Amino acid sequence: MSSIRLDSLLIENSVDTEEEIKSNPDTLEIYSDRHPFSLSLRVSNFENEATYKRFVKNCEMIIRKSIEYKEWRDYIIDVLQINECMITHEKMDDVTIEVHHHIPSLYILTTALVNKCIEENTPFCTFDICQKAIELHFQNRVGYATLLRSMHEKFHNGKLDVPIGFVRGDYNYFIREYSRYLDEADIETIQSRLAINEHTCSWIRNEYPEATISVVDKG
Repeated sequence: MSSIRLDSLLIENSVDTEEEIKSNPDTLEIYSDRHPFSLSLRVSNFENEATYKRFVKNCEMIIRKSIEYKEWRDYIIDVLQINECMITHEKMDDVTIEVHHHIPSLYILTTALVNKCIEENTPFCTFDICQKAIELHFQNRVGYATLLRSMHEKFHNGKLDVPIGFVRGDYNYFIREYSRYLDEADIETIQSRLAINEHTCSWIRNEYPEATISVVDKG
């Protein structure tokens, strides 16, 4: 840390006070006396569906690119040594292994967190949602499976089922606490994934569906 102090160098703000942007530190809001609208860090809802979806997708992207998310993923594969495909049993030494979000998908998780805030009238921002999503990962309250990259691609192309018995993590916590905040389509997605087991899945070991176009790391 530098020992240099800047206090003595403070300069009086010479900006025209009529144009000055003011703030409310308690509500994290900026405003100007000359304009009728203020800007808050947090929101309680969205103007339309497009803005809502854009917000959710942006949160999902930030979560996926965060250092904390990468550390969680690396801890599972490198430290815990959960580094083989749960379907083919091929290991990371020979192939690329990825962590697949199963229940919930990362998008559904983010959607649930946003919807919960909206329904409970709790103001929120991007970073509130992202932090809560990462916390759920570190609380082991998301369901995931490790898959060979081509298996991951097959799943997201609709060519592969993942038996629920292969899924790690306390996904039941998410179902108990957050399923009420999901729409019917997301509920149906979770129900269909819960219904798949080794006896009802669409493949037989060593007889896998053909892979199609690569869609990597959709989580």
